[in-house]
Amino acid sequence: MSRDDKVVAFILLVTDSSATQQIFQDVKKIDKVKEVHMIYGDYDLIIKVELNNLQEMTAFMMQLRKDFAIKKSSTLITLSEDTSEF
Repeated sequence: MSRDDKVVAFILLVTDSSATQQIFQDVKKIDKVKEVHMIYGDYDLIIKVELNNLQEMTAFMMQLRKDFAIKKSSTLITLSEDTSEF
């Protein structure tokens, strides 16, 4: 993947428990966010994003951390995507 390739990533978030619902609602409104789910387990939210390149991904993550009460994040950048129905 070059720095200019489209980036599809899943971002796992641990949030302040009192802010999870509000973060869920606010993140849904961000243009680059394609999906957001509240989940059980070690993380509170999973977000799917589509960005134009890795530089935009870096800026997105920095803004996300700045704007929301995020305690921890893990970013999983996809190598390929198959959107066909199973």
